[in-house]
Amino acid sequence: MTASQVLIAHAVKLLVLLTLAGILARRRWSACWSFSTYLVVILLCNSLVSFWPDHFYKPWFYLVRTGLYDSLKVAIAIELAYRTFQAFPGARATARQLLLLLVIASSAVLMAIPWDSSYGAALFEWEPRILTATIWLLNALAVVVIWYRVPIHAYHKAILLGFVPYLLVFTILLRMLRHYGWDILPFVQSAEPAAYLLLMGWWAWAAWEPEGVPDVSPEVLHRLQPWRARA
Repeated sequence: MTASQVLIAHAVKLLVLLTLAGILARRRWSACWSFSTYLVVILLCNSLVSFWPDHFYKPWFYLVRTGLYDSLKVAIAIELAYRTFQAFPGARATARQLLLLLVIASSAVLMAIPWDSSYGAALFEWEPRILTATIWLLNALAVVVIWYRVPIHAYHKAILLGFVPYLLVFTILLRMLRHYGWDILPFVQSAEPAAYLLLMGWWAWAAWEPEGVPDVSPEVLHRLQPWRARA
């Protein structure tokens, strides 16, 4: 790893730790279990790569790490959909059907790709398609929220508002790298970490943001935030 890559990795670790501290301080750990787990996995994988690059800065670990990240991203989308619509039966039915269709369509697209466990295949074939499928899931969630005017917790909204732009940028960069070749790798290596740092900074701010005054009834608020009752 280069000195700049190590520096960025350490900056990401600090922002993740700050985000986790905010989640614990504001009692939001159980507000989205998969997101909290995602942050812990990021911290663990980041530490392994930056502190022991000779063992973990390898293509095989990239494949393992990418698989974990992508699985948790899909889990976050599904959990956010469940938590957002659990109090609203009509919107919940629509969201369930829409998410099911998207999961089936995404799975069909992924299964149509010839299986290849190489680093190049993961970077140029699997990863852009998985990221695109995740963007579909998150955007579908946002569309149903807007269509039914479903109140969504500010913390959950912050997760969505962070994920979608970053995943879109990352997907575009991967497709550019595939189209133009390794000549633009320095640009990608500069743009992607910058976008990632912005994402982590946004989540750190959102994790520490105090609870605002709710604009819904106490009954709806209780159904939207069941973790508060258990805290």
